[in-house]
Amino acid sequence: MTAFHLYKERLKQERQYQWKNTKAVIDWTILVYIVLTLLFVAAMIYDMFPSFIALLQKLPYGLTLFVIYYLAWTGTIRVFYQQADMYFFIHRRDLLHGLKKWGVIASTALNLIKSLLIAILTYFLMEAISPSTLPLFEWITFYLVLFLFITILGKVIDLHWSGWKRKVINFTVFLFLGLLVYLTVAQAMWIVLTVFLMLGLVVFFILYLRTESFMVDMAHNEKIRQKYVGMIFYASEYVHVPRSSERTKPLFFRRSQRIIEDRSPHSALTELFFKYLLRNSRHIFSYLKLIGITIAVMGYLPLWMTFGLFMAFFFFLKEWLNIVYDELVGHPFLNMHKGKKLIQEHYQDLVTRWLYYPAVGLVGFVLMLNTLFHFLMR
Repeated sequence: MTAFHLYKERLKQERQYQWKNTKAVIDWTILVYIVLTLLFVAAMIYDMFPSFIALLQKLPYGLTLFVIYYLAWTGTIRVFYQQADMYFFIHRRDLLHGLKKWGVIASTALNLIKSLLIAILTYFLMEAISPSTLPLFEWITFYLVLFLFITILGKVIDLHWSGWKRKVINFTVFLFLGLLVYLTVAQAMWIVLTVFLMLGLVVFFILYLRTESFMVDMAHNEKIRQKYVGMIFYASEYVHVPRSSERTKPLFFRRSQRIIEDRSPHSALTELFFKYLLRNSRHIFSYLKLIGITIAVMGYLPLWMTFGLFMAFFFFLKEWLNIVYDELVGHPFLNMHKGKKLIQEHYQDLVTRWLYYPAVGLVGFVLMLNTLFHFLMR
């Protein structure tokens, strides 16, 4: 068996696995609804495209460039390693190295196609927003190299750092490269930065190929393999799949200090809900992002659309808080007390209101100011 044949077999197994999962959740009726929805969205986008371009022209130029730069971080390098490979191929290290080589080649080809499509589409988008801003050939070449450089740099960072150090380094690199991209576009330094990124790309590719990366690549492969199944579960409010965390201690209330002195059942449950939310960064950041994004979008939408957005936020936030509450009371220990003194059905509104009313009030206040300024500026 050669490494290329092993790679083809793993690729075939992956396609069969994903197809089996897809067939398990999608029948022909769901497929018809998906197609109809996509056709409706496509028609709506086509109809609203001129107004969409006009809206983008009002936005800061750097914001549109930031979104395009963020898309350059969506690349990935996938090596079809499995956990048993380190035992089965202990005397065939050449197969493992060959499997890694073909995985890098195939992933690089896919990343090139993806980055090329993004570069071409964003070029025409930027031409519609601000004509003659980007040179076609220089922009496409620069974006291709930037996309590949960020992808391989992310793999090298994953090999050498983990936990909070990796997050800090990734954030620092994100800001630094973002500044370089902005300066490149603003000062037209296409050749200089393209050559710089190309040299870094070659160096990091050689470093990655020569470094033992079995455990990191195996974990990354399994994460991608389960991505679509995880999306199905995360989309369902009835199946809770908590994210794993490398942190062993909560950020807040490590010694479980009291927040509410009143020890009535619903007060105790309210305190537990607050601690559950604050100790889980995924929930608290989602809560803040819902509020922040809604407020930010209100500043750029027509007045009548801001009222529609507020109504959507009004109902969506309530539903989201109810889902978080259900996650909490779905714990095996608390589940024993459902319907009893500690957990009753009407406690849900009493508990979630402490986060629901302040958020709705803040967004409503921004909507009121937006409406007031709209009529004063006429």
